[in-house]
Amino acid sequence: MEIPITIRQATLSDLDEMLAIEEVNFSSEEALSRQSLEESIRKTADTFLVARDENQLVGYILGAGLSRTHTKTSASLEIKHLAIHPDHLGQGLGTLLLANLKQVAVEGGVKCLRLTCPDDLLSYFEMNGFVEEEVPEVLYASSSEWNLIWANPFYREEI
Repeated sequence: MEIPITIRQATLSDLDEMLAIEEVNFSSEEALSRQSLEESIRKTADTFLVARDENQLVGYILGAGLSRTHTKTSASLEIKHLAIHPDHLGQGLGTLLLANLKQVAVEGGVKCLRLTCPDDLLSYFEMNGFVEEEVPEVLYASSSEWNLIWANPFYREEI
C-alpha cells in the first residue's frame, strides 16, 4: 500500500524536520541554517512548499521572487533549494514538489521559474521541463553549473 503524500506551505513547526534533512543531505557549508530557513518561511511562505507522508516531512522546495512588477507579483521565481530525505529519494517527490511550485507560479501569474544546478542534476531538471537559459558568459565563469528556466505556458503579459 502506498502512503499518500501531502504538499502544503511550510510553517515554523516544520523547522526541526527541515534541519534534519539539511544535516543528512548537505555539508555544514552547504546546508541552510535554522535562521535562514525560519526567515524564508516568514518571508516566502507562499512559495516554500513541503512534502509530508503521514509520519514525517520527506522533502521541501524553496522558491523566492526575483523581481517585482507594478502589480506586486513576481515576474519570476528562483528555486533556491530543493531537498528530499535520503530514505525517500527516487520516489518522484522532487518532481512532485516542482510540479506544485509550477502550479503556484501559474496561479500567481509568475512568468517563469529559474534555477542553477550542477552538471549531475542537469538531466533531472531537463526531464522536469527546464531548459538552458541564455546568460552572458561574462557573468558566470563556472562551467560546472547550468542556468535553467521553466517558462509558464499560461503567463499573459499585462498591457
